[in-house]
This record gives sequence, structure tokens and C-alpha cells, in this order.
Amino acid sequence: MSMFKIAVACAAASTAGVASGQVYFSDFEADDGGFVGTGDWEHGIPIGADGTVLGGFGGPEPTGGFSGDYVWGTVIGGLHNASTTSSLTLSVDATGFTGLSMDYLEWLDSGGNTFDTAEVFVNGDLQSLADGGPTSGWRSVILDLSAYDNMMLDIEFRFTTTTVVERVGWYIDDVGIRGVPTPSALALLGLGGLVASRRRR
Repeated sequence: MSMFKIAVACAAASTAGVASGQVYFSDFEADDGGFVGTGDWEHGIPIGADGTVLGGFGGPEPTGGFSGDYVWGTVIGGLHNASTTSSLTLSVDATGFTGLSMDYLEWLDSGGNTFDTAEVFVNGDLQSLADGGPTSGWRSVILDLSAYDNMMLDIEFRFTTTTVVERVGWYIDDVGIRGVPTPSALALLGLGGLVASRRRR
């Protein structure tokens, strides 16, 4: 395939993504999705390790992901550490989009908010405080991010633990950010398509 055809194909894929309203998506199968994890967060394949069998509390972690094998999780195959604050972060350029929302799948067993907390922050603002589970399976979460329309987004999944109990913790899969392209963004894409068309002649 010529370099021109590759460039046009890449431009078409980018255009299709913006036109469909998909700002970001990763199922973590090909790579870590651009996320950066600290503390207990790990990218890998959970094996269904059971909290009680491991010497802690609660139920098992998932076996694989929701849509594949790979996830982000807190100490995959083991118990989360005590007295630890672990951050899973991602920066996303959502300029050119309005009506933003974020959706993801979570598997959570942290013993409730009395002990450990599973929180989601966007640009430093708390968006979600999970109930601690156990979810006993994957569940869908959808967050309204319209307050951050047409902005850069700094996403953080923050897991904070105490010294009281250790469980399998928090697992995340299939993270998506969606919105409606602004007229200016669509106009820019149209201009890009026109330029590509003229170069092809």
C-alpha cells in the first residue's frame, strides 16, 4: 500500500471516530490504553483469585475481562495492599465535543466505604464514589461529564485502602468517552477531506 493510501486510510479512520462521537475507547487487549497506574494498579489478566483463599476477605476477582482477557486491576491475582492510595490516570483531548459522558465496566470488592474507597475524578473533581461492592460480577457505570465539554480531560480512578481488611479490590475494563462533535470540529474534518481529495487528483 502506498504512503498516500495509508495516510488517507488513517485520516478516514480518525474522521469516522470523531463523526461517531467516540472520543476515546480501550478494552485493554492490545495495550494498556494509555493509562498510567501507580500503587496497586496493574495491567494484566485476572485469574479468579479468591480473597478468602488468599488469606483476606471477600469474594474472587474476575477471570479475564468483561470483553476479553486484559483489564486494569489492583494487584491482579492477589489482595490489595493496606494503607495505600493507588491512582490510574489518563489524559484525553475532548476539545471539539459536547455532551460528554464516560462509561466503563467495573468489578469491585473493597468491603464498603467504611474501609476502602473507589473514586473517580475528572479534572480534580469527584464524579463517583462507588459503594464498595461486592459486585459479584461486572457492572456498567455511566458518568455525565457535560460540565467538561470541549476541554482536556484528566481522568483518575483512585483506590484508597486502610489497615483494616484486604480484599481483591477494583478492576476496570472497556473504558469509553463519548460526545457530540461541534460544528467547528465537523467543518474542520470536512476541510481535511477536501484537501485529501484534491491531493489524490
